[in-house]
Amino acid sequence: NVDDNAFYNNEIPVSNNLNSSSLWGNGFSILYNANACLEGLAQSNISDVVKNQLIGEAKFSRAFLLFNLSNLYGPIPLVTSTDYHKNQILPRSPLDSVYAQIINDLEDAQNLLSANYPTAGRFRPNRFTASALLAKVYLYQKNWTEADKNATEIIDAGIYSLETDLNNVFLTGSNETIWELSSVFPGLETWEGYFFLPPSSDIIPSYIITDSLLNAFENGDERRQKWLNKNTVNGNDYYYPYKYKLGYDGLSVPLEGYVVFRLSEQYLIRAEARAQEGNLSGAISDLNLIRNRAGLQNIVSTDQASLLTAIQHERQVELFCEWGNRWFDLKRTGKANDVLALIKPGWQANDTLYPIPQTELNSNPFLTQNPGY
Repeated sequence: NVDDNAFYNNEIPVSNNLNSSSLWGNGFSILYNANACLEGLAQSNISDVVKNQLIGEAKFSRAFLLFNLSNLYGPIPLVTSTDYHKNQILPRSPLDSVYAQIINDLEDAQNLLSANYPTAGRFRPNRFTASALLAKVYLYQKNWTEADKNATEIIDAGIYSLETDLNNVFLTGSNETIWELSSVFPGLETWEGYFFLPPSSDIIPSYIITDSLLNAFENGDERRQKWLNKNTVNGNDYYYPYKYKLGYDGLSVPLEGYVVFRLSEQYLIRAEARAQEGNLSGAISDLNLIRNRAGLQNIVSTDQASLLTAIQHERQVELFCEWGNRWFDLKRTGKANDVLALIKPGWQANDTLYPIPQTELNSNPFLTQNPGY
């Protein structure tokens, strides 16, 4: 696919359809829907219990979209209403302003949402869903105290636990899941599984695990055995992601859920926050929980620098192919250029941000393009 390959090669034209429609276009479309819900709920006469839940979900959704859009594009228009006349000439807002809105929305969502999930399963956000994103946001902002606090709230809630079998982590009944998306396409499990899994064992997969990721797994790491699979074609092994093991199977009730937030990530967020705060023993304890679950021995790091390096390594092998975590981690830690220049031909520093779609620049004279495009 030409549009996909442009991302792989870091040569995304401003006309790329995947960038303009699937990422920017869909992102701002759902953002509009969240704002429409908030405006409608403000005028509604439904019960306070239902209204609070729905406002909390809409504010969480807005924060989730703003977080991902700003990590892909940098400063973005801060859209908080459905006013077309206002929105079509919005300039890009500074990241500080965007993050202030994200944090405000998530704190409101924490106060409005219940600890209980409103329906069966974990498909609609609860209070801890808001806390999970807030912990991540504070981590990105280097607010270690608040990242630690929000992750701890989830870990201590008594609702979630690490799955002992890695094969169960992405099933709909996983107790590790904080929030997952349900299938909206009959017979389809997750889009991740649909795209990542090759249709037969004798073809080269469309999405191949890089050698750098393959080599990142330590000997005996069960994640390599259970979360990767391979096709052997003409004597060559081609590994592909295997966290989701089902694609289109025609089942009326999906067995796998598209996991957005899970407990394992919260332990790694808290480990990093603790290490940065100087609580090395607490960080090591959290890190070892994740390592031991993967069949690995305790970490031997004792100084802060080597511990932080170990935590980033653990994030790489635990969270690969999940919600752009590795991509965002390399950028927020300032390692993108050092790491990607070695494995990406033609890599340039400007490639850390995607281009603003040309169609958006054409329709809004106050938008500016990212450097290098």
